[in-house]
Amino acid sequence: MQLASAQPYGSPAPPTGPLTCVVCAKPITGKYFVHNQTNHICADCEKLPTHCSVCRLPVKDDYTKTADGRLICKRDLPNVVLAEEDGRKLFTQARADLRELSDGALELRSTQVNVQMLFNLDFADSRNTTNSGGAMHRLGFSLSRPQGDGFAHNVVLLSGQTRTATLSTSAHEFGHLWLTENLKPARKLDPDTREALCELFAFKLAARRNDTNETARIKANPYTKGVILNALEFEARESLLGVVRWVRDGTEEKLPAATGITAAVAATPTPEPLRELRPPPPPATKLELRSLLRTSKRTVAVINGERFERGSELSMLIDGKRHLVRMEEAQENAVVVSVDGVKQTLRLGAK
Repeated sequence: MQLASAQPYGSPAPPTGPLTCVVCAKPITGKYFVHNQTNHICADCEKLPTHCSVCRLPVKDDYTKTADGRLICKRDLPNVVLAEEDGRKLFTQARADLRELSDGALELRSTQVNVQMLFNLDFADSRNTTNSGGAMHRLGFSLSRPQGDGFAHNVVLLSGQTRTATLSTSAHEFGHLWLTENLKPARKLDPDTREALCELFAFKLAARRNDTNETARIKANPYTKGVILNALEFEARESLLGVVRWVRDGTEEKLPAATGITAAVAATPTPEPLRELRPPPPPATKLELRSLLRTSKRTVAVINGERFERGSELSMLIDGKRHLVRMEEAQENAVVVSVDGVKQTLRLGAK
């Protein structure tokens, strides 16, 4: 399972221009609120009892209601997965990418996996069960039962999540299926270690896409009680194939504990999203490429004060409206981004 974690925050620059409420689109006068630094909400909309299940902002009009009562705002609707066929494709993509990443080691002997998408998943707490591979998860769950010489595998994904969240959940649930096939009958795994291994697979897929927002979210997610950091350190030292060997041939119930600063990060509580009164910041009217930072391994673009790498995406406020911005590629003095799916080129120094 993947749980949303708070975005990092600091102290935004004091605003100097007029503001518009991200919910009702009306000019803000008097008291207002800031959510995750860039979303300005008027005092009236802040009191709304209804919130988008994806971005957690209040919703007033123009939202979609799922069968189980969750709300999806119009800004997030184009980026969420609703059709079952789309969910199956994303699970197939996650499975194929993990097989390629591991040189074929992360593959299921039982080729058939029944993938469904539902709105009304039971949000029961699965942490007290001994085999969480068959237990209910918040964003999805998996169930495997013996059938002949193999297993009948079933995966259910929660509908109405973003493509990024659905890919991560697919990788996580694939991990449970793979563990079921590869753990020896007498091998016991600590529940947090089991979940951390599945989160490791989701992390590897996000890193493959250069999705730094998702890799940061997985590392900060408190779901595994910090054991994901043990898994990441173990994989960095032993490689993904080393993790495979540890699962198949090891005897320990837990991964080795992370050391140094990694362990300190695990013990640091995740902050809540910032919500505070502040003077108005100057609203961004367009996207501007402010700098390109290059190393031998990656390129970081700073766009409107936000850091992007290839494949990373972020919801940004532009000219008073929310847009999903994704960095597609870096060029010598420019980057190609997609804004709500439409590509454009941003050049250094362009006005």
